[in-house]
Amino acid sequence: MNIAIKTLNMEMTEAVRDYIHKRLEGLEKLLPSGQSNGEHLVNVEVGKTSNHHKSGDIFRAEVSMMFEGHSLYAVSELQDLYSAIDDVRDEIIAEVKKVKDKRQSAIRRGGKQTKEFIKKFFTK
Repeated sequence: MNIAIKTLNMEMTEAVRDYIHKRLEGLEKLLPSGQSNGEHLVNVEVGKTSNHHKSGDIFRAEVSMMFEGHSLYAVSELQDLYSAIDDVRDEIIAEVKKVKDKRQSAIRRGGKQTKEFIKKFFTK
């Protein structure tokens, strides 16, 4: 899995880069390996929303990726950068699971219809 990281209004530190890779590498277990090139591209954008908030710094974390023909996107804005990364990770995992569940439901519905068709064909 390739993770492309972009920062806004802040410098990228090695600690932040390692944290993002550590938190998102578990996402690879949910993704199928049979893609055309075998690699998934995950775009991550982290940074401060602005430098002049009255209540302190607000950090934003975004994740976007393509999965089974669907474009998935998750965003989180929190006062702590690491909390925003954790939150956006949970959101993108939920999105991936939702797509996989819809696909699985469609497969089961198709199997059920096939079974009913065969049952009608052989019971006459």
